[in-house]
Order: sequence, then structure tokens, then C-alpha cells
Amino acid sequence: MEFYTQKDFGQLISAPFIFFGKEFKPLITSILIFVGPFIVIESILIGYFNFSPAKDVVTQIQNIGANTSGTAYFIQFFEFFKNIMLYTFIAVYAKIYVQKGTGNIETADVWKGISRFYWPVAGGQLLGGIIIVIGFLLIVIPGIYLAVALAPLFVIIVFEENGISKSLTKSFELIKGSWWLVLGLFIVMFIMLTTASGILYLLSESVFGIVAPGSVNSAIYNVFDLSFELLISTFLILLPIFIYGHLIAEKEQPELVNKIAEISDNNEDPTEKETKTIDDPENLDENRFLDDTDTDRFKPKI
Repeated sequence: MEFYTQKDFGQLISAPFIFFGKEFKPLITSILIFVGPFIVIESILIGYFNFSPAKDVVTQIQNIGANTSGTAYFIQFFEFFKNIMLYTFIAVYAKIYVQKGTGNIETADVWKGISRFYWPVAGGQLLGGIIIVIGFLLIVIPGIYLAVALAPLFVIIVFEENGISKSLTKSFELIKGSWWLVLGLFIVMFIMLTTASGILYLLSESVFGIVAPGSVNSAIYNVFDLSFELLISTFLILLPIFIYGHLIAEKEQPELVNKIAEISDNNEDPTEKETKTIDDPENLDENRFLDDTDTDRFKPKI
């Protein structure tokens, strides 16, 4: 699957789903290894404290500052680190995929990448979140702009291995001129995933029904609910990764640079010219102008 290529709107929307389908088995296995423990612990905490996290972004924003219990803060704090693990893992996985191709992704390489980029991604996402919140406090519109402009921030941190400040600058540079495209992509993806989430939520309600807090069914339901939430988040995280590849191809054209490098490598070594002698018949005419002992060149030709 080509990464650094320009794609149209439909190709960008479908890219996360195609990638997920092709990498389903190794991707799911790695998610269970690196993110699975967070899900299990979070489901236990939710079940133990009878905590019900908000299901949608609007409710989450409305609840900011409303729920001041230590339990709520603790679970939200834990969820932040779980999300950072998910962001870092998917970005590292995609980077290794781009470098080595499908079927060549080792768990050890993924863990090495996570160990290297987890805290930079955490710092970048935290700083980016603060900037976005400040933007929302400024009549909302700046917050929407900043949320879109900083969407590829974590991707840049992992793919380009830059510091947070350079990655922030690069994120704004990439989105410049493509802001409406990126906004449209996130809106369409959000509608698609919200629709799928609603359908699956109704199905889960018909299966589990009303579950009593703290029961076995409640624990199973929490794991199921968090797992589906993880799946939805995976597609939302993959989208800016492919947007990044598209924008890099559009603005920096790495494939063109690579082709130029390949052409240069295939050219004749310039040092070969220095090894040619005047006795070489193919270069006799050229070397006649370089050899001072060749006086015949001054004689008139009849």
C-alpha cells in the first residue's frame, strides 16, 4: 500500500480501512499486547468504582469541571496514558510498515519505537491539547482551527523524529492550504464511525440488556465497550497518518527526490573519466586538445 502518494478525498477516507484490513492480524495482535492491558485495567477500575464515562465529545466537554471526584480524575488520568499508548503505537506501527513493508513488522521493533516516542508524543499531545482548549475559550472558532491544524502533530513527532516545537511548526506548515480538506475528512469519518457506533451500541444493549454495576456481565460489557471504543479510535488515529503521507507527497514530493537519487546513483562515476588515456581511440579527438606533444594537430589538412 503506497503511503507517500497524493490521494483524492475518497482514497484518503478509505485508506485507514484498507490498511486495517490488510494488517488486521498483526495489528490486532500488537494492539492486544501493547494496549490490551490498559483496557483490562480501565474496565476493572470502571466496574469497581461504578464510574460511567461520557459516550460523546459534547457530554465530555459539558462535564469538564462538573465531576470533581477523585475517582473521575484518576480514571481520566489513566485514560490519558492509555490514549497516548494508542497514538504512539499506531504511529510507530505505520512508520515501520512504511520502512519495511507488510509482513516485516516485529514486536521488538514496535516496542523499541514506543519506548522512544511515548513521552515525546505525550508531551506533544498535552501541549497541543492545552493550545486547543485555549482556542475554544476564544469564541470556539480558533479552537476548531487549531484542532484541525494540530491533527498530524503526533505523526510528525514519530515519523520525522523532531522535537515538540519543530513538530508544532511543521504541523501548521503542512495543513496550510489544505485545512478545509482535512476538516472535511474528519467530519465524514466522524459521521461514518458515529453511525457504526450507534448501530453496534444498540446491538450490545439487546445482548447485554441492563447490567447491574459490579456484576460479571457488567465487567464483560465494560471490556466490550472499551474494545469497540479502541477500534473507533484506531480509525480516527490512522486518518491523520495517511493525511500526513498525502501532504508530504503534495508539498515535498519525497518520491521525486528518491528517483533523482536513484538516477544519480546509476550515472557513470565521474572518476572514470580521469582514468581514460589518450591512447583510447574513443577519446582520441578529445585528448588531442590536451596533449602538448601532439604537434600534428597544427598541420593544415589537405
